[in-house]
Amino acid sequence: MNFKRIAASLIAILTLVPIIATALPVAAADDVISLGKSYTVEYSTPIDNTYPNLKYTEESALTDGVTAKAASNDPNWLKLYRGTEAIVTIDLESVMSVSAVVLTELQMKGAGIYCSRYLDIYVSENGTDYGFVGRSENPALITNTGTQRVTLKAVFDQSYKARYVRAVFTSDVFTYVDEIQVLGSSDASGAASAEITEEKAKDYAGDLDGIKSICLMYASSQYTADMIKPYFAYVEKSGEVKNAMFDSLLFLGMPSRSGEGGRVLKNDMIVFANDIFAEGRHIDALNTVVGEYKDDLGYAEDYKYPIFISVPFSELHDLEFGEINGNTVIPNTLETRTEIVKWYVDYIEQRFNESSLDNLELKGYYWFEESINRSISTHEEELVAAFNDYVHEKGYKTMWIPYFSSSGVDEAKDLGFDSVTMQSGYAFGGGSETGEPNEKSVIDAVEAAKKYGLNGLELEVDITKDGYAKKLKRYISAAYNAGLQEKGMVTMYQVGDNLYRSATSNGITREIYELTYKYISGQYTECAPVIKEGATVTVKVDSYAMGELEIIDEDSKKAELKIANIEKPEGIFFAAEGNGFFEVQTYGAEPGTYVARLSVTDGLSESNTVEITIIVEGDEAPESSEPSDGGEEKGNGTVIIVVIAVVAVAAIAAAAVLILKKRRK
Repeated sequence: MNFKRIAASLIAILTLVPIIATALPVAAADDVISLGKSYTVEYSTPIDNTYPNLKYTEESALTDGVTAKAASNDPNWLKLYRGTEAIVTIDLESVMSVSAVVLTELQMKGAGIYCSRYLDIYVSENGTDYGFVGRSENPALITNTGTQRVTLKAVFDQSYKARYVRAVFTSDVFTYVDEIQVLGSSDASGAASAEITEEKAKDYAGDLDGIKSICLMYASSQYTADMIKPYFAYVEKSGEVKNAMFDSLLFLGMPSRSGEGGRVLKNDMIVFANDIFAEGRHIDALNTVVGEYKDDLGYAEDYKYPIFISVPFSELHDLEFGEINGNTVIPNTLETRTEIVKWYVDYIEQRFNESSLDNLELKGYYWFEESINRSISTHEEELVAAFNDYVHEKGYKTMWIPYFSSSGVDEAKDLGFDSVTMQSGYAFGGGSETGEPNEKSVIDAVEAAKKYGLNGLELEVDITKDGYAKKLKRYISAAYNAGLQEKGMVTMYQVGDNLYRSATSNGITREIYELTYKYISGQYTECAPVIKEGATVTVKVDSYAMGELEIIDEDSKKAELKIANIEKPEGIFFAAEGNGFFEVQTYGAEPGTYVARLSVTDGLSESNTVEITIIVEGDEAPESSEPSDGGEEKGNGTVIIVVIAVVAVAAIAAAAVLILKKRRK
């Protein structure tokens, strides 16, 4: 039975009935009271700056009473993308009695369209204070390979008073929603007020046993001792080892896939281990470098440099993985997949202990998969938790670096990870579908890391991309302003061996290495530009004037400054540059007072906003005006610039233009 259509029909009929002396009956307790109501949509992890092509745009599909077919091309689906959770808040326009909420979605796993794993409902009478009143969940639905409409219905233990109903549901990749129905009655007299839910504010989880910076070292780069030296120690342009560099290194890579359908088998994991433990490369090379330079850097004789090693993802499939403890393992259950994870952790520990690595400490393990993909199975969370539990039992630490708004990032700490740093992806650009991430995407990543109580941010660099140095500055600025330099940590992803190449280069490429060192060594500071004061300009009509604002920026060149925001007056021409120069033209203008406002930026921080007052005088100055002496006068923080009048004689005009050009220089 389609309750929405029945309700809509009843309303249409009732509008035709003359109003006599009695009031219309109130809605029944199971009516759809959200039909045609307005709502807002947001994400718990905002995507507008990271996936701009897929950001939400205002519409009205969720309460219009029109359902969609079980096909991705039906226009009645509202298409949402990632964001960890989608948050839809419906305004019922008055306080009503609410008893249940129904959410209908599309499940099409092959197209990356996943139905939500749960639906949480909150209600509010005032739009400010919300209380949790019910949940609906069915995690198994997301693993279904068929195409189907899916319904999640949250039924409350009693009816609650609400004007605003908030539906919070997961959005792991694409989430297609056609309707959200709020069931209840317009008569709220018998409903209860919900107990207000208090959300605890989170903060960054801090460093990892004093480790504040870790660089990712992919095995494909085949690191030798010379290559790995600039990661352990800061190496000056001259080649001299000066100070410590990263606190730790993470060795990781993509194992070969020898199994049918590109599956990772036991031998593939062993080959990867052989590579990172190879003599003269990677871990062994680092051990040599630490032994050679730790005295120069002031480390104790028994100092051991901490490292982390990646654990390849234990995939779900029906092939024979290999033998573990004399038994052939097929990774098609939680138990067998956990057995593989434990075997590999033990195997890496054994290989480390058997190697002559006297200058290194195996600090922990890294979970390689960058999201928790619940569409694989209903036990993905349990697999991750089992990994963390086992590593902790052995006395080691665990790391994870999820991509932006990936599934599971909001519960990473609850699953047991010791260190979690958020990716942003800003350095690499986006695809045609998602769009190009903008500079604010890094800020979003930093704020999400704080919201979910993570340790910090992943810095990312790709020296093959345009503007890579400016992009790294954005990352470091975001981390610095969030306080991660003192109270958190960063990991650093480099394409290939980018930082080694940077350390052995000049110019902008070398700047990457210098900037990274300055941040991780705690020496990075950031100063916003400051415009000391505004200005007042007096100018005749049909003329022009130029002036200069005094700008101070301790860590940027004046030529690098740009206009951040500008508010131009109407009726006259006004232009300004980031270096402080501005120009006024009053041709055809009316006498009077005009005001311009502007601020500048060094690319990271914005200055204060100042006003430039422009007094435009007619051909004859007012009687109270002082005669001009053609010079420049300063007083009380206001710059007064006397205008060069327009003269009909061509030679004088040309000379005036020449003078102005010299002043610009």
